Amino acid sequence: SPFAAPSAIYQDISDPPVATNIIDFIPRAQTFLPAAISPPSLLRAEVTTRASSRRGKPNRVGLIFESVKLQPIEILGRKVDNLPPLSVDLTWPRTLVEGLAGFVPGLDSLGLKVDGEDANADAPGYFDVDYLDEELLIIRQNAPGGVFALVKVDSCDP
Repeated sequence: SPFAAPSAIYQDISDPPVATNIIDFIPRAQTFLPAAISPPSLLRAEVTTRASSRRGKPNRVGLIFESVKLQPIEILGRKVDNLPPLSVDLTWPRTLVEGLAGFVPGLDSLGLKVDGEDANADAPGYFDVDYLDEELLIIRQNAPGGVFALVKVDSCDP
């Protein structure tokens, strides 16, 4: 984006199978100007997903996106974390479509659950685990994705 840049990215997996991706955004100008010229601003995005295993792919983790929350934390050097967040629930359209999947031919190809099991190992989103230990997770996202190294931290507070 020409206007915002990610400044920190976290993944909170404290309540499996739910994982929350936390992305802190700052104005792009803030990335190259001193704080005296560009007072700090911060917008936090939280994307909640539900992870599941994929049949026949032992290192693949399937993702279902459940919600998005945008919370302003700081604007021009002033704390504004008391402002209400903008939240979007992404589960209701999927629940509606899953209910129709048994009656409408072709909906099973979308990777929805059919008889309680995922119909497509690559849908709707996934990543492959390349490496995992107590401190490091390396994943490869589906196209156009990329390879990401996640390092364990004690806190993701801004």
